[in-house]
Amino acid sequence: MVGVRRDIRVDGTTSADEQVASRELLLEVRDLHVRYAGAVQALRGVSLDVPDGTVTAVLGNNGAGKTTLLRAISGVLRPRQGSITFAGHSLTGAAPADIARSGLVQVPEGRRIFGHLTVEENLRAGGLAARDKATRAAARARVDDLFPILRERRAQRAGLLSGGEQQMLAIGRALMAGPRVLLLDEPSLGLAPRIVEQLREVIAEINRQGVTVVLVEQNAAMALAVADRAIVLEVGRVAIEGTAAELRESDAVRDRYLGIAPPAAAGEPAASGPARHDRLTRATAAAAAPSGRTAARELVVDGLTVRFGGISALAEVSFTVAPGSMHALIGPNGAGKSTCLNVLSGVYPTTAGSVRYGGNELTRLKPHRIAGLGVARTFQNLALSPRATVLDNLLVARHRHMRSGFIADGLRLPSARRERQANESRVRELATLLELDVDRFVGTLSYGTRKRVELARALCAEPGLLLLDEPVAGMVHDESMAMAKAIADARAELGISVLLVEHDMAFVMGIADRVTVLDFGKRIADGTADEVQRDPEVLRAYLGGGG
Repeated sequence: MVGVRRDIRVDGTTSADEQVASRELLLEVRDLHVRYAGAVQALRGVSLDVPDGTVTAVLGNNGAGKTTLLRAISGVLRPRQGSITFAGHSLTGAAPADIARSGLVQVPEGRRIFGHLTVEENLRAGGLAARDKATRAAARARVDDLFPILRERRAQRAGLLSGGEQQMLAIGRALMAGPRVLLLDEPSLGLAPRIVEQLREVIAEINRQGVTVVLVEQNAAMALAVADRAIVLEVGRVAIEGTAAELRESDAVRDRYLGIAPPAAAGEPAASGPARHDRLTRATAAAAAPSGRTAARELVVDGLTVRFGGISALAEVSFTVAPGSMHALIGPNGAGKSTCLNVLSGVYPTTAGSVRYGGNELTRLKPHRIAGLGVARTFQNLALSPRATVLDNLLVARHRHMRSGFIADGLRLPSARRERQANESRVRELATLLELDVDRFVGTLSYGTRKRVELARALCAEPGLLLLDEPVAGMVHDESMAMAKAIADARAELGISVLLVEHDMAFVMGIADRVTVLDFGKRIADGTADEVQRDPEVLRAYLGGGG
């Protein structure tokens, strides 16, 4: 682990890092173990020290255990082992309401406000956890000062606020309880870069006003810019800890956020070196001879610009996905990655620029027309039918290849039966390729296996281009390895092109041929994995500082 550096100046004074280290501990977490359903180990001996008056960042990829840690501290989850001490008193086993009243309040991920209530009613609800009337009055004055827009819109229904305003309301509601410690879970998630910068300033101001903050973030640059100290979780364990300045300069942190480490050290998710070269050769050959399937074509994104009102989500973004290649689109939260996928799949219109797939302009087409050209997509959130078998879930994607229609199928006409048998045969082939049991009910499968089912369903549409949105989000290491193998095998066997959006950099750098990096809606780098990993602009975007 990266240790705490205590720098003593020549004149005998202590550095800012030393002053932070000398503060009294307000929150202590010791050897915390948490399991889900008695089987899945989410935290494995995590310890955390939070000095009074500081900002402590908790970093890590999806599935690292960050949210689980906050839920355990706030009492929503009961740890299997370990202790939590706040202001000298044990919180282990305490009820969430009692923990909130003691001065430790969480803002959950996803801006979980009461959308049907007004802004005023949401804030009053938060004030119910305050110790007394004076605390509520002081808290309301603080919220009004921090978020003038909420004061202006106090009579408006919360569900009609913008995403940034809803995040302000979620934080304001928590502040109404008058907390000593504020637990913030992914506050920048899904927000535009301009709003993220405002949010960073708000967190800094809350801390200056005397509130200790524990900040869970995937946006490491934002978190390290505002934090005094930080830890990095990896598969439920503390992998790195130290001051924010140390982590910004740490090679180990760069390894985890940019996948720079050698594959064996980073937990190699896919073949590399000669093995990866062989895989690329097989994929290129398959792309050139698709055996009757939809052929992979070149995807050209040229000057793509998307604006929502006055906010620019993408600004003149250009990149090319070669036929049969594995292309990654990466960047911090709010960089514009999901917006780009939504444009490519026809969900969002463009403001300017073009997207050409083969000879077809996609920006003027509806989603079903784009799918008809051989473009398939997966989503971060699972959308499978848990009470149906894997086979039935996969057959849903074959409708594009069926001609008999539901009436003929329902009447079990001979032509419909033959067509169904042919499609079932193809589905079973793809399921075998991804090592799936088609007779299992989806609801009985592990999370990682269900994600592979969703991948298989997209492949059952026989695409030439596959758009993957966070395919390993929330997975543990072994599940990520299985998904990496499934994607690589599918691409090599089927000759498809893949455009991948993913936060897990070790996964991305182990599997991608080429990487495009977005930040603040603009392209800041494009090249091979080795090239972008060491690009100063990429280092700055992910970790802040000078790179």
